[in-house]
Amino acid sequence: MATVDREPLIACNPATGREIARIEGTAPADVALLVAGARDAQEAWATTPIRHRIEVIQRFWSILSRDSDTMARAIRDEIGKPLPEARFEMIATLDAIRWTVKNARGFLADERIGAGWQRAALMKPAVVRWRPLGVVGIIGTWNYPVLLDASAIVQAIVAGNGVAWKSSEHCPLVASHLRDRFHEAGVPVNLIASLFGGGDVGQAMIETRNLAKGFFTGGVETGRRVLTAFSEHLVPAVMELSGFDPAVVLPDAPFDSTVSALTWAAFVGAGQTCVAVKRIYVVGDARPWAEAISQRARALRVGDPATGSVDMGPMISERARAEFHARIHDAVAAGAELLCGGEPIDGPGWFYRPTVLFDDERGTEAHLEGIFGPVVIVQSMDSDDMAVSLSNYWSYGLAASVWGRDLKRCRAIADRLEAGMVTINDAVTPSGLAAAPFGGTKSSGFGRVRGAIGLREFVEAQTLHERRPGGFRPHLFPYSDRLGKILALYQRLFHPRA
Repeated sequence: MATVDREPLIACNPATGREIARIEGTAPADVALLVAGARDAQEAWATTPIRHRIEVIQRFWSILSRDSDTMARAIRDEIGKPLPEARFEMIATLDAIRWTVKNARGFLADERIGAGWQRAALMKPAVVRWRPLGVVGIIGTWNYPVLLDASAIVQAIVAGNGVAWKSSEHCPLVASHLRDRFHEAGVPVNLIASLFGGGDVGQAMIETRNLAKGFFTGGVETGRRVLTAFSEHLVPAVMELSGFDPAVVLPDAPFDSTVSALTWAAFVGAGQTCVAVKRIYVVGDARPWAEAISQRARALRVGDPATGSVDMGPMISERARAEFHARIHDAVAAGAELLCGGEPIDGPGWFYRPTVLFDDERGTEAHLEGIFGPVVIVQSMDSDDMAVSLSNYWSYGLAASVWGRDLKRCRAIADRLEAGMVTINDAVTPSGLAAAPFGGTKSSGFGRVRGAIGLREFVEAQTLHERRPGGFRPHLFPYSDRLGKILALYQRLFHPRA
């Protein structure tokens, strides 16, 4: 290993601003050697039977379940989530790993492709095999550090890959807990290169040129830079980026239950959830809806999750809160009506009041596009078409929702929404469905994680064609008139002209 001084990463509690741990960082100069070690380990791991790979992940699943309370408290203390939200993240992670343990073998098995009508042309069947990629580079996130990071690492390993994992600098304590539990489960030494640091460490990982594919979760602006870096080395990438999620509320939506659900969907995780609802488009008069949501928002208990029962914790950092507040101020200055919130909470920690904006002039959304924090804007729409048009207007397309009793009408609207995930009469929670692919469109990214589609992001298809030695092969030299007649007959039989 290189003898380079490593700056420790300081884990802070965003509810108090106090240091809670120091984790040894990774020097950028050490990254290439660590990634090379993962590449060497992967070559042996790729030849390990999938049954054994699954057994290792099954042990990890069991260990993570055993230690779920410890992990949930670490999420609470380092990210600032209320303990119920931290526990939900752990359960969603365990569900995702369980799905992989139960289903990976089937979805990674060889598939026979029949020749069908092409047998008449002496075409043979083929076999599609799913081959490991090599070492995949995963740049993780802080808002769901266990669900989004661990489930991706598990699928990468089960598929036969090595992993270079750069966890978020905002959650080194949670990441170190995950790393230790992978080691305890018996993941081969060096197969996961755990990298701790900021953007310089991520850049060093990409520049090793030892990566077969990249996986990034984070904001759009950082995502653009990361994707550019990957593309310079012709490394494909899955990008899971931010959302600016709309909710279309129809006139027949049940008022109280919908208000309750939308309030939660807007402020879960202090609004620092990529699939949180940020825009509510009410077909009809939105004023009663906005006032009811603001009333619910004012009643939310905001505070340190470690001190008792709270509904909303802090934002992740002082900088994040300051940038968020500036954008709220800009939206209000541009004409948005502030119904509640709109200001930081004094005292230790980086708390912000749940904020509800109302704007029927529709001139302030530009100040909120892609915003990450506890805010939702409510607006009146003249028609379903108008609600759909504004839902699709902005460049984001992660998730969207439709709310109403007339399910036929809801489905018709859902079919027109430009989003990777659409829900009817629900939001946020369905993203925890373990078998379903998770990801967005447009500026919200591309590629998918989790489920069968996510699993196959970690493999490449190899088609194997086989013919007996010495057997007859069609279309050999020398060509003849007879061959031309056979080809013409084949075309007439299987490709009739208009």
